[in-house]
Amino acid sequence: MADLVTANDPRQVVVITGCSSGLGRSMAIEFDQQKSYRVFATARNLESLRELPAGIERVQLDVTDPESIKNAFKQITACTGDRIDILVNNAGVNLAVGPLIETPIDNIRKTFEANFFGLIAVTQAAVPSMIRRRSGVVVNIGSVAAIACMPFGAPYSASKSAVHALSDTLRLELGGFGIKVVVVAPGAIKSSIADNTLKNRSKSTPASSSSSSDTEDLGYLPADSMYKHVEDLVKFRAEFSQQGEPTPSETFARNVRKWVGAANPGAYLFTGKKSLTVWISYYLPTRVKDWIIGRIFQIHRIGENAHKNKNI
Repeated sequence: MADLVTANDPRQVVVITGCSSGLGRSMAIEFDQQKSYRVFATARNLESLRELPAGIERVQLDVTDPESIKNAFKQITACTGDRIDILVNNAGVNLAVGPLIETPIDNIRKTFEANFFGLIAVTQAAVPSMIRRRSGVVVNIGSVAAIACMPFGAPYSASKSAVHALSDTLRLELGGFGIKVVVVAPGAIKSSIADNTLKNRSKSTPASSSSSSDTEDLGYLPADSMYKHVEDLVKFRAEFSQQGEPTPSETFARNVRKWVGAANPGAYLFTGKKSLTVWISYYLPTRVKDWIIGRIFQIHRIGENAHKNKNI
C-alpha cells in the first residue's frame, strides 16, 4: 500500500469495487488516466488486478464478506488520512438467468447478497469518512434492467430495482452532509457478461447430457426444465446486451467519470446503447410495454411450442 496522502495532495480518492474485469476495470483505468484522482481498485481476487496500470492501488475486497470489507477500508483510510471522495459500487453478479419458477433460491439469494446487501455494506463502511469531511459522491451502478424488466432475468432486475430505490432514499439521507448519490444505469455495454452468466449458472444448475425435449441442449437450463423447448430464448436474454454493437466499456467509463466529476451531477445517468430506448419505455402503458417486450423475446412460443417439451 502506498504512502499516506498529505493534506496538500490535490487528488481525489476514488474507491471502485468489482475491478477484476469489464466495467470496473475500465472505470479504474479511466479515473487513473486523469491524474487528478487516486484510484483504489478492489476485487475478491488480488491476482485479477495484477495487469492494471502501475498507478492504480489494489485492495482485496469481497463485498459479501464483512471482515473483508472492514479490512479493506481500514487499509484505504489509513493510506488516505481518512479521505474517500468517490465510492463506485460496481461489484455485482448475475447468477439467476432463466425462468423464475425454476431458479434455485440460493442463486437468487447470492445475487442479492452481491448486488444489494454487499452494496449496502460497502457504503456503510465508506460513507462515515465522507460525512466527517462533509463531502463525497456515492455512485451506485444500477441497470436499465431495473426499468424495463425482461423475461428470464427477474432476480437480477429485482436486485437492481432495489439498488435504484435504495439510492433514492440515500440521496435524501446524505444530502444534508454534502454527499451526492448518483445512479448509473448502463444500457448495452461490451462485456463478457453472457459467458460469465452461463459459467455461473452451470456451476449450480448443470444441464444433463440427455434432454427430455426435442430441442438442442444449450446449457442454460437443466434437462427437466419445463422451459427446455424455449431454451434459445433464455440464451437470447443472457446475450441480449451484447447483440448488435454494444457501447465499448471505455466509452462507458469516460461518461461516468465526466458525470461524476461535474459540479452538480444529476441523480441518474443512463448511458450505453439501448439505454435511452429503455428509459422512454418506462413511461409507456404497461400493456403496450408488455406487448413490445413479448414480441422481442417471442414469448408466444412458450405456450405454442409446449408440446415439444416432454417435461410438461
